[in-house]
Amino acid sequence: MFRKIIILISVVFFMSLFIFTAVMFLKNEVELYSDNNLTLTLEKPTFISLKEPEVSENESDLTQLYQLTFLGLNVGTYTLVDRSFSNGTSIIFEEIKNTSWVPYTFSMNIKGLKDADFKSWNPQPTVRLDEDVYGSDPTTNPYGIFTTPDGEMLIGNVYVSRNLQLGNGNWVQELRHEITEMTVEEGALSKNLWLPPKHTSQTWLMASPEPLFDTEELEEEWIAFTLENRLSQLNWLTPEGPLVKLELTDDPRTQLAYGYINKRTADLTSLEWNEKSSAAFFESMILNAEINKP
Repeated sequence: MFRKIIILISVVFFMSLFIFTAVMFLKNEVELYSDNNLTLTLEKPTFISLKEPEVSENESDLTQLYQLTFLGLNVGTYTLVDRSFSNGTSIIFEEIKNTSWVPYTFSMNIKGLKDADFKSWNPQPTVRLDEDVYGSDPTTNPYGIFTTPDGEMLIGNVYVSRNLQLGNGNWVQELRHEITEMTVEEGALSKNLWLPPKHTSQTWLMASPEPLFDTEELEEEWIAFTLENRLSQLNWLTPEGPLVKLELTDDPRTQLAYGYINKRTADLTSLEWNEKSSAAFFESMILNAEINKP
């Protein structure tokens, strides 16, 4: 009997070791999007497969939904939404949901950045929100803008979160990590992440064939403004609208709770700035807000 128990424990141990190794260290890369010299790829565990995507189109949005499977079992989804605007700009959203009880690692890669110029949108730390009202908010501005011969790309950060139900019954997203450190090598930017069980990662980029700002001075002014005015910049963009820091309640779980607020979704700041500039960035954010109207 004791010998059987030892054998069973050994089998479980080596199976767990195999799964861990397969999920963490054996990787391959698949291309998921390509347009105008912009290519998006996903470097994933080799034993996690992507099924043929479910493709749907709704007005400005083209959505590709991939089921992720491991040894035939569903372990999550990868969703890419390409949102195109009438001004030629588009926002591309990427979301990975880990629905399993096994953590895994991914790298979301953006290719086509060889010889690109880069401008950070975080040249200095952001000013804190009113912590008596909102508590801690670790989020920062988007990563920054890459300028290539084919246009410009504003790269958003990666937000790792999980669904959380508050005491009042409301569901929110609890931010677990904002990934702001990215790797740029050989013309490719990599967003590397560890995705825990039952967590979701979300990121985005805005691509335009034209400069996103009329002048460098206007862009500098906007960056300085957003670093000082945290409620004006929308950092965590999703296809449903921007997720923003919620005010604190008696429920301590609101310390890192984010959700949708109609007034913030309307992006009144972009409307105000667009009155003094025809920058493609402000126009695109306004068009995006129109789509996200409740």
